[in-house]
Amino acid sequence: VARAACVGSMGADGSVEVVILPHRRDGEVTPDPFMSGGLREHCERHLSKRCLINVQPKVRLAEFLPVDVSVDLRLRPNANQIQIREAAQAWVSRFLDSYRGGLDRDGWPFGGTLFAQDFARMVTEIPGVRHVVDVQLYDMSAGEEKRRSPGWEEGEGLTELALRDHDLFSLRKVRIRTEEAMEA
Repeated sequence: VARAACVGSMGADGSVEVVILPHRRDGEVTPDPFMSGGLREHCERHLSKRCLINVQPKVRLAEFLPVDVSVDLRLRPNANQIQIREAAQAWVSRFLDSYRGGLDRDGWPFGGTLFAQDFARMVTEIPGVRHVVDVQLYDMSAGEEKRRSPGWEEGEGLTELALRDHDLFSLRKVRIRTEEAMEA
């Protein structure tokens, strides 16, 4: 188990929900739920042995909300646009990563809300970025199997995206657009 979270409230039947995030294998963005089924059962047995008699742990695998992100950046004069686009794309992927993302880089928080303002950190973390002009977030969960086009082709995005029915984000596509700042 890479990370776990517990809601902390007990149901009327004594059940307590525990969400686990298995370690991912090489090349995986999100862990394979089929390969992690045995881990879920193992964790549930392990916790059951250590709980009070009236507490029944219910372990489940983390559920992911697929998202697309569009970021518009204003660059410093003479900045290398290609390098900055690549760095910004890597930054977004790392920031939303379930294992090493988030504000503290300890992994995106279970149930955490993503705000467009969070992307302002790019200004201090990527040399050459002068200003984050716009960030649009796209919930891609509805009809994901059929949806091949990026969210920005579907319409306007959001500036805030809360994890309500999911535990963590799964980044699908990133668009980085850049413009060079004019010297004053």
